[in-house]
Amino acid sequence: MSELVRIDKEPGIAIVTIANPPMNVLSKAVAEGLLQAFRDLQGDVDVRVIVLAGEGERAFMAGADIKEFPTALGKVGMAYALAEQLHELMNLIDHMKKPTIAALHGFTFGGGLEMALTCDIRICDEGSLLGLPEIKLGIFPGAGGTQRLPRLIGEARAKEMMYTGEPIDAVKANQIGLVNRVVPKGQSLHAALELARVIAQRSLSALSLVKQAIDEGAELTLAQGLENEAKRFDDAFQTADSKEGIQAFIEKRNPVFNQR
Repeated sequence: MSELVRIDKEPGIAIVTIANPPMNVLSKAVAEGLLQAFRDLQGDVDVRVIVLAGEGERAFMAGADIKEFPTALGKVGMAYALAEQLHELMNLIDHMKKPTIAALHGFTFGGGLEMALTCDIRICDEGSLLGLPEIKLGIFPGAGGTQRLPRLIGEARAKEMMYTGEPIDAVKANQIGLVNRVVPKGQSLHAALELARVIAQRSLSALSLVKQAIDEGAELTLAQGLENEAKRFDDAFQTADSKEGIQAFIEKRNPVFNQR
């Protein structure tokens, strides 16, 4: 495991920490470390929820390592290759079969915000700033921001953020649905872990199926989405966890899920 990415665990939960302070920039080495971490966690049967956080007090992640950009200037295809590499990482997090929660604090800019967008849930410290400032460099978000942000907060709001490059604060981010909730400064990781502990009590097979139903449905018509939901619902009834959960309810006891 990369020294720039740390994995800590508690029952049912993995905490992935970007350890590249003070700003936790998304360098090539950090990206490779995160790619390895999430690949490992995808197959870890003991992990049901993943929390993503940044080390230190200043930033969750203040964007990409701009010092690595000059090598792509004026060279056709190099920035394309960089975007493809970042998409591989972002898509891996986005398509994890396990729920993911981003604990945001301080600066969440550029690639940091794009990474936060790949998580299912975002919890943010008050006083934090979130933005996509790439336009100020004469470029634009290339790690999924132009696609994921409009889908989350709407086209007009997303365009305003990307056209101006100006950040918004945590309160505004909550108002427009960019983050799920705002907590007191320094409490985002604590709040994310509290939520993760609740989710970790649920059946991973059911969690994976509901995530699939939602994510797949976003690309379908309502009629197609409902048909897909019915199929996933049927899949849930074939699992051992559904038998345990329903029987436990009938017997008035807490279920013991085996995550299958």
